Amino acid sequence: MANRTRHQQASATEAEARAPRVSDSKGLFPPLTTTLPAFVKNGSDHEFRQLMFELNSLFNQMKQHVEHFARFIGVNPAQFTFMLIIAEVPDVTVRQIAEQMNVTSPFVTAEVGKLVAMGIVSKEANSRDRRSSFLRLTAKGKNLVRELAPVLRRANDLHFRSLTEDSAQRLKQTIHALVVDGRRVLHELESPDMQNARAPSVASKFPRHAKSRTM
Repeated sequence: MANRTRHQQASATEAEARAPRVSDSKGLFPPLTTTLPAFVKNGSDHEFRQLMFELNSLFNQMKQHVEHFARFIGVNPAQFTFMLIIAEVPDVTVRQIAEQMNVTSPFVTAEVGKLVAMGIVSKEANSRDRRSSFLRLTAKGKNLVRELAPVLRRANDLHFRSLTEDSAQRLKQTIHALVVDGRRVLHELESPDMQNARAPSVASKFPRHAKSRTM
């Protein structure tokens, strides 16, 4: 049954790859979603779009994994991730966590506050900057991380078992580069002009405001 399913999936992928792009009165469809030479072959970015679908699938998988990990130790997914960062980085601050995870400092502050209330995280004043505090796991927090470790090891060993040392290093470098470039994309998408922009066919439903609201 599993072999048949893999064969059907492979056949479907091959069929998609052979499928020509449809031309209508407005040109080829679907239109290109990138113009980078690495991804445009014979006028089509089909392989790039398939990569995006795969990355979205991976994102959804890992999101579900994190939900299971967080539930195992009685926290929410964001708190789970912050706990691992605090365990990894000595005397980390809210700002550093926010920068690493591409979220806002107020969001981190709120979730860390809940972890403090649960007795999982402690805060120590930063003598060099009284506006921030150093975050550390309490004995309870460290114990939760230790109890979760066997579950994490099993899941990660299964999920990344196809990687060799070389391919793992290349993956790390590639992801780091994508994260850096992704910050530039966010900077553009969150600009006032882009925040207020709408597709022409729906623009009339969304009146343009003089200023965009920032979080």
